[in-house]
Formats: sequence, C-alpha cells, structure tokens
Amino acid sequence: MKEDVNMKPDIFKRILQSITNGILESLKWIWRNQQVLVYVSLLIVASLYFVYTLGYSSNWALVVSDTRGQRFYRASQTANRLLFDLGFFLIVVVLFTLGVSSMSRKKFYLSNIVLSISSSILLIVSAALTLYYNSVLRGMYERITEEEVPAYLYVVHGAGAKSYQVFDTGNILAVFMFITAVLVLLFLFRKIRAQKERAKLIEKLVTNHEH
Repeated sequence: MKEDVNMKPDIFKRILQSITNGILESLKWIWRNQQVLVYVSLLIVASLYFVYTLGYSSNWALVVSDTRGQRFYRASQTANRLLFDLGFFLIVVVLFTLGVSSMSRKKFYLSNIVLSISSSILLIVSAALTLYYNSVLRGMYERITEEEVPAYLYVVHGAGAKSYQVFDTGNILAVFMFITAVLVLLFLFRKIRAQKERAKLIEKLVTNHEH
C-alpha cells in the first residue's frame, strides 16, 4: 500500500517533467525557426486580408444600392475600394519581400530591410483603416431601416439575413495584422543588431590578426 502511495507522486512528477520538456523543445524549435515562421505568418495574414477585401461587401452587395440605403451604399463602396487597393498593394509588397529571400537569407541586405519595414507599415495602416471603416460602417448599417431595405431582400439575394460578421471578421483579422507587423519589426531589429555585432567581431578579429 505504501509503495502505491509513493508511486503516485513519481508518476505525476514524470508527467509534469515530460510536459515541461515538450514545451521547452517547442520553444527552442520556434526560436530556431523564427525567421521562417515570421515571414510565413506575414504571407498568410496578407493573403487572408486580400481575400477579405475581395468579399468585403458580399453581404449587402445586391441588397443596398443607390436607391436603397444610399448613404451606406456609397460609404461602403468607397471603403471597399480603398481596402481592396491596400490589400492588393500589401500582397504585392509581401511577395517582393519573400522574393528577395527574406524567409531564408542569413544576411539581410538593404532590399530585405526596406521591404520588411514596408510590409509592416502597410499591415499597420491597413489594419487601422479596417478598424476605422468597420466602426463607421457598422453604425450606418445598423441604422438602415426596413423601410429603406426590406428584410426579405436579404433572403432573395442570397445574403440570408442582415449580418455583421464581415465587421467582426475584419476586426479580428486587424488584430492579427498588428501582431504580425510587430513580430516582423522585432525580428528585423534583432537581425540587424546581430549583423552589426557580427561585423564588429569580424573587424576586431582581423585587426588582432594584423597586429
């Protein structure tokens, strides 16, 4: 009986140790592969945002018009065009960033640095504008009355019902865009600092060797 009691703490200790080791190994793997993970995340987020802008007005595209919900229609069209242009420009810049081997290059050149910073700035700007337009348009969308747009039109044109999902989805995506932009900038900062330290070390070794 005593042996069973003594074995239980050992089992729990082994399980805890196994979990801890697994977490540590995962963290080490993430740290070793941070460059690939950061730029893969950048590509995924930029791609998702571009797809989001393509379907931005799908819920109300055939329901509101110049004659139904006019103010909202015009505002949503303006916002959709701007967000689409930003999304397209963002994906192009990200592809150029990956095209100069930012995902795998050990030494970053000016092109890697400039394009990485540009991608981050575009992510931040796009995310901020998405949050802004979503907050404005959501309020306008909520105020559309059934006199302006009868409820049955949402069903007839395939939207199903008056939905706010596009705003919620965009806001969540914007948060991930901010996070990704910060991760890219942090990685870039560490990369540049490491390169400078390596350059100083090489210069010091060369100077010592000459003397």
